[in-house]
Amino acid sequence: MPKTFLIVAAAALMMGFAGSVWISPRAAQSQESKAEKAAHDFVEEIETAASAFEAAFNKGDATALAALFAEKAEVVDEDDNVVTGRDNIRVRFAEIFKKFPKARIEIRITSLKLLAPDVVLEEGISATALEPDAEGSFSPYMAIHLKGNGKWLITNVRDFPAEEGPKTAHDELAALEWLVGDWVDQTDDAKVETSCRWTEDGNYLLQDYVVKLRGGVESRGTQRIGWDPLRKTIRGWAFDHSGGFGESTWTPVNDGWVIKAEGVTPDGKSASVIRILTPLGPDLFDLNSTQRLVGDELLPDARVRVARRPPTPAAH
Repeated sequence: MPKTFLIVAAAALMMGFAGSVWISPRAAQSQESKAEKAAHDFVEEIETAASAFEAAFNKGDATALAALFAEKAEVVDEDDNVVTGRDNIRVRFAEIFKKFPKARIEIRITSLKLLAPDVVLEEGISATALEPDAEGSFSPYMAIHLKGNGKWLITNVRDFPAEEGPKTAHDELAALEWLVGDWVDQTDDAKVETSCRWTEDGNYLLQDYVVKLRGGVESRGTQRIGWDPLRKTIRGWAFDHSGGFGESTWTPVNDGWVIKAEGVTPDGKSASVIRILTPLGPDLFDLNSTQRLVGDELLPDARVRVARRPPTPAAH
């Protein structure tokens, strides 16, 4: 298989957003900015911290939970009760676990914002059930993380009153509704056209793309983006017309998205990439790619700008 086609196919599989799958050699020389690198670095670290919180809570381990907080951390619950200091936070969790030894929690991060190199604002929803058979409550929360000595610690948490219930799949995807429409990006070497639409049931976004190279090589594919209620995140499933496929996870960060994707090329090579999607307005966005791996080959970081395609003039 020609190397050019392999790169196109692998990129198509790995797209968190199904357009812009071809990166010209000139654009591939672009290096991600320090802010972009920080974006995909801290996301995984905060997600790991959230998983550690879940695990400690579900084990009823108040000491492990308290260790995730800064020494002078502050927690404010939905009734405006305030607990200050790591030791007092440990005592408070121990009281909860003594009264409700089978309490369970699930954390869903809905937004992460890097306020400074060592400060992160996390927003999300916590689903808590105090008894195994009890109906759980869905409560919005906000947390501030501070990094020191290479470790993120929680300095402030604010819980808000419980919501009536979970959102629908359509509601969860509403933040990506602006992608609906036709998009295009073009270089001296290739042209990529992408079309995005809602499914009839409104629970998924469907994207079809076509990559046209100057040499005549063409790649086509489709992607379905939906809400994963088990993992509590937006995910994408991409399928190349030649038989390759891949999947991605989307995490909102600052004013854009960090998209982690992995899959298999048509000839059986593994592929993975991290992409940072940054909207520049309703009709334009940047897509920056890093850690692009196809088989054993590490490809250069790359950047492309994508524009909404204007409607085709009506025939007279």
